[in-house]
Amino acid sequence: MTEPAPKLYPPPHPITLALGLFLGLGCAVLPLIPEPYRAYNFAAFGAVGLFVASRMGLIPGLMLALGSKLLSDVLNYAAHDFQDDYLPMASIVASLAVYPVVGSALVRRTHNPLRIAGGAVFASVLFFLLTNFASWLNQALPYPYTVAGLLDCYGQGIPFYRGTFFGDLVCTGSLFAAHAVLARYYFPAERTAMLPVENDR
Repeated sequence: MTEPAPKLYPPPHPITLALGLFLGLGCAVLPLIPEPYRAYNFAAFGAVGLFVASRMGLIPGLMLALGSKLLSDVLNYAAHDFQDDYLPMASIVASLAVYPVVGSALVRRTHNPLRIAGGAVFASVLFFLLTNFASWLNQALPYPYTVAGLLDCYGQGIPFYRGTFFGDLVCTGSLFAAHAVLARYYFPAERTAMLPVENDR
């Protein structure tokens, strides 16, 4: 009798879910804090998606990242008296999917901090490129439909991206570090099993 093939991902772990939900919901309610008292453009939705997808699979990562972002957008829309300028932007929500995809494909079960950081940077840069390309394509501002116009759009987007990039790195590192400590010292059943093909311990 042949042994069943090992599962690609471990079963859902409560600590993984708790960390993802805690940070995702925490960022979702940021619009309720007055703007002078919250970090400019700081967000952790991508970090949540990357982390959860790397430990539990693509679908849970997508659900938590996109769900918390949509909740944040709805709260932000309500906080600004339902003005059209604050309606959720489909291009931004859709672009967040790159984080769970990268987490599932490149950071799956690894404990290597360089690989995790590299995955976070890669996903964050992809998000920046996609969202600003969509902004240029949809003419959020009147950039000409030329290479120079596209580059100008990317350049103008950098100040808005700084907080997002910082949030991606800090929150990704915090999630993976917290999970590693909790799994090692308090919840050994949640230690992430390495894939047989990986050697990066």
